[in-house]
Amino acid sequence: MKKQNIKILDCSFRDGGYYNNWKFSFSQFNEYVSKIIKSNIDVIEIGFRFLNKNRLFGPFAFCEEKIFSKIKYLDERKIKIAIMVNSDDFLNTQEKPEFLFNKYFTEAKKSKISIIRFATRLDDIESIGKVLKIAKHKGYKVFLNLMQINRVSNNQLKKCLQELKKINSIDVFYFADTFGSLMPNQIENICNIIKRNCDFEFGIHAHDNCGFALENSLRAVDSGANWIDCTLQGMGRGAGNLSTENIVCELSRRGIKKFKPETIYSLSQSFFLNLKNKFRWGASIYYHLAAINNIHPSYIQELQIDNRYNHDEIINIINQLKKINATSFNPYFLKSIINQKIDFKKTFTIKDIFLKKKIVLLGQGLSLLKEKKKILRFIKKKKCIVISLNINKFFKDHEIDYYLASDKIRVFIDHLNYRTILEKIILPQNLLKDIIKIKDFKKIKNYPLIIDNNKIKSHDNYCILPNTLVIGYALALLNSSGAKYVYMAGFDGYKNDPVLQVTTDNYLQKLKKTFKKIKLVSLTPTTYSLPAKLQK
Repeated sequence: MKKQNIKILDCSFRDGGYYNNWKFSFSQFNEYVSKIIKSNIDVIEIGFRFLNKNRLFGPFAFCEEKIFSKIKYLDERKIKIAIMVNSDDFLNTQEKPEFLFNKYFTEAKKSKISIIRFATRLDDIESIGKVLKIAKHKGYKVFLNLMQINRVSNNQLKKCLQELKKINSIDVFYFADTFGSLMPNQIENICNIIKRNCDFEFGIHAHDNCGFALENSLRAVDSGANWIDCTLQGMGRGAGNLSTENIVCELSRRGIKKFKPETIYSLSQSFFLNLKNKFRWGASIYYHLAAINNIHPSYIQELQIDNRYNHDEIINIINQLKKINATSFNPYFLKSIINQKIDFKKTFTIKDIFLKKKIVLLGQGLSLLKEKKKILRFIKKKKCIVISLNINKFFKDHEIDYYLASDKIRVFIDHLNYRTILEKIILPQNLLKDIIKIKDFKKIKNYPLIIDNNKIKSHDNYCILPNTLVIGYALALLNSSGAKYVYMAGFDGYKNDPVLQVTTDNYLQKLKKTFKKIKLVSLTPTTYSLPAKLQK
């Protein structure tokens, strides 16, 4: 490997944005760019271009062309600018990929951005190919970042690389050690497979959950990698990434490239140090345990910033998460949900019970209180069946026909209030046997739920969903039971929690796309992507 072929991509503003919702100031960015240029680093990845806009995110979540008017130093063209996009944004939509790309991207020659990096799962490689070709045709350098490489077998990696060769639009292939769980010998094996099966450059995005980010990155370089990702102070989701300070120091010491590490050391002690003191990312025993048990690091991040959990409780939750497939993060899923064997003889068959019925689905938002009289008039006029998601504090029992519950934590909180409404409750008994008393099962209707991170399906006597969020459980049940119109009320959204807002909205859109027979309308104001109009 020739020394001059090793390149560094600093993604501090992109990966670090998970902590501050990409709300970096332009003065911070200008300070960053001026010193990064002097350090001789090759590329900076300045953020995402999320296609679904959320006003609670900062400018580096979208990296629109107009922000460059506020940024200095880039006209010098001494450094290349990259952004990352999520492949999901192009695949989980009814709009054509070429339309979306033309909507959100100009030609490369008209942009300060020269590199687009696509974050992609293994299963989406073939599907995203058309978008990669469009990006290449527009004049961009195309990088592909394959996530969760620890879950990709040798044969799967070979087939992935062969598919990318057919697509013929990739400039650089990246693999991400998402859980930070890989050892140096595993990194070497991955690099060897890549070298044997493709002729484009490749790189590593290393997480530091087990403290191997630096060693793994150096082993990748020794094994033929051309590109290395890093961030200032290791800033990044969970345990963080390989630190720019460390890799610049080591590569300079090895003589691989003539960097100027002093400028990086100075930059790392500026606002990046203040951010680390505030958000406290970095390696810990919790991240280490999560890594070796294939638990998504965002679970640990959420637990550590939540003051309700002490050390013993976090360890206990990790031990429970080990028992399930927790490789994808779900903000509602902090405690264990263990699928148990389903006795289909005791399931509640919901086929046709709501056939062509009009349903009003009650959430928990304050809009229920404000609009209750109008909602009740609507229910009476349209002759709707009323279903509440969990116990409802705004509607009385006699105003509700059924209650649905599926989340273990919520059921634990509410179950003492079930005594007088047992006949109205529908829930997945297979997940809740340790909470609900066996004698109550005879009265409660059982519609089982199986957790599978990659599936959304509904059947007459059970459903398969990626999580236990009750809105998914409700729409799966209503889909199989023949409901046609579902009027949602009290689904206000999460204005003060942008990550939860986007996560929930994306999940709701997937449910709408899967359960196409159901027409969803929000009766009350909502921040979700739903038409909201309350009938008078």
